[in-house]
Amino acid sequence: MGSITFSKLALVFCFFLSSSAFAGKVLGYDLIPGATGASLTDNRAYAGLKWTLNEGIKPQAVLGLKHARIKSNGDTDGGDLSISAKIIDGFQLGKLRAKYFNGKENVQGEVGAGYDFTKGLFTGVGVHAPHSLIGLDLHPFVTDNKLEPYIQIDTNKKYKKNNSTASQCVFNPGNVPLGPWLDSQCTILK
Repeated sequence: MGSITFSKLALVFCFFLSSSAFAGKVLGYDLIPGATGASLTDNRAYAGLKWTLNEGIKPQAVLGLKHARIKSNGDTDGGDLSISAKIIDGFQLGKLRAKYFNGKENVQGEVGAGYDFTKGLFTGVGVHAPHSLIGLDLHPFVTDNKLEPYIQIDTNKKYKKNNSTASQCVFNPGNVPLGPWLDSQCTILK
């Protein structure tokens, strides 16, 4: 009476196997909507013209590199490294600047610091929208013109959100992607 026959074990095994697959889904695996492509990375080089408001109407040229992470909800953050130079009436290096920015895909606040080749170290803040920037630099180690407001036009366009609804089938304990026997919808391939 206490012995279990092979046929009973086979029946129990078949029951568990059939209950672990519901509508083709395998127990222990989940379909995670938006798991792939939840954020995008955007690396771009840009060029622009910058006018410092207390230095006249002659702009400086700006060249830079941006690295941004854009989430599917539009949250955007990243880093920016740029250099500016006077190009009218002779060439003169302006500022080497590093910035962190954070905001949405269309407008970001910026905070940064750098080296001005004529005035020394500085810090700054700004607001960047597509193709435009308004900022203010502070030169703490100079006696006059400590504050420098500026505007900039550049080739930086609006970042694109990832609106992908792609899904990924992952194993629950550790989110290990599945092998070739399941498709991306957690359905058993035949």
